[in-house]
Parts: sequence; structure tokens; C-alpha cells
Amino acid sequence: SMLEKFLIIAVLLLYLKWIFIICFYPLMVGWGLYQNHKTNRFYKLLAVPAYIIERILRFGGGRFLIFNISIIPSIHLRRLLYKGLGAHIASKAVFHFRTEIRAPWSLHIGQGTIIGDNAILDAREGLNIGKNVNLSSNVSIYTLQHDHRDPYFGCPNPKDRKMSVEINDRAWLGSNVIVLPGVHIGEGAVCCAGCVVTKDVEPYAVVAGIPAKKVGERPRVLKYEFDGKSCRLY
Repeated sequence: SMLEKFLIIAVLLLYLKWIFIICFYPLMVGWGLYQNHKTNRFYKLLAVPAYIIERILRFGGGRFLIFNISIIPSIHLRRLLYKGLGAHIASKAVFHFRTEIRAPWSLHIGQGTIIGDNAILDAREGLNIGKNVNLSSNVSIYTLQHDHRDPYFGCPNPKDRKMSVEINDRAWLGSNVIVLPGVHIGEGAVCCAGCVVTKDVEPYAVVAGIPAKKVGERPRVLKYEFDGKSCRLY
């Protein structure tokens, strides 16, 4: 019957998806090693298979892989797999579901930091997040964007303009915050829900709005440290 055929096709596609992920992940590990050690000829050789496949898939394979890692029901396994792809992640860091990481080898996350659901961590030009930072749900951080003034809609040259993002210890980014390229968020700063951060934020400042502006200050006696415990299947 049609229902039986549909179920067979669905099961086959499910198996094929995980076969691809299991086979492609080691290749992307090699790619991550090369990105972190570009002078090493052995790692460069390891990166070739992943590069060829990514060229064929228009660099969709890595994003597909990251998405499927992000829905694995284990915070420990997700963190381990991200580290395998080259991300620099300290202990007790927590990644909730559906984190999208771009260029994980350029991502640095400190101890105890919490990444909320549906985060976009664009590390293509470097993303450094300190210790005990809290990202609420739907936070998006970008280190690269198009230039609307460019006749070819290209991206700014990182050599001419700082594009990396740095977020210092114990900063708190509320739900739906957007951080644009080149921003430095100081220690203990708070970015209120829904704000768009276009400029540097002073330590312990509270900013809100579009674009984000200072509306207050946070106490400078912060002592909390996140312990890495979170809701989970495991």
C-alpha cells in the first residue's frame, strides 16, 4: 500500500541521514584540525576530503552536521562533538538545543557559560565568550555581514575593520538579543531582551533598545559561577 511505501522511504531516509553524519563527522574533525593548525601539512592533507565534499554541497554539509548535533539529547555529547570539530570549550559549559555554530574552530567559550536554545554563534571572524556568561534563548551573534554600500554586496575586509566579537565574564544577553560584528561586551554587562547591540558595551552596563543604549548599571560584586547542570535527557 501507499502507506507502507511511505514508511519504508521514511525509514531509509532516516538511516541515510545518520549514515552520512557518522561518515562525514570524522572528515570535519580533520577540517577543524587544519583550521586550528594551518602550518601542519598532515592536517592539511586530512582536510582535503571534507573540503571536496563541502565544495560539492556548497558548504551545506557542515551546517547540516551542526544542526543534527544540536538536537542530540545529551548536553555532554553535544559539547564533546562541538569540541571534536575544533571549538575551544572549557568545562561545565552548557549548550541547549539547536545551537548553530559557524566556523567552530574559531569559537572560544569559557567555563560555566550557558548557551540558550536556538543560538546562532557565528565565529567566522572569531568569537570569544568568557566564563559564566549567560545567553538566553534565540540570541544571535554575528562576526560577518554584507556591506549595503558595496556595489557587489560584498562583506567588509576583516583587515580593514574589526569583525570579531568578544563577550567578557558574567555578561548576560537576554532573549532575542542580536550582536553585530566588531562588538565588545564588557564584564558583567546586561543586554536586555530584544536589543540590537551595534557598539561596545561598558563593563556592568545595562543596555536596551534598537540600537542598544545604556539605561542603567549592574552591581559590581558578582560572585556566581554556573555549575554546568541543566535540564536534559542526559
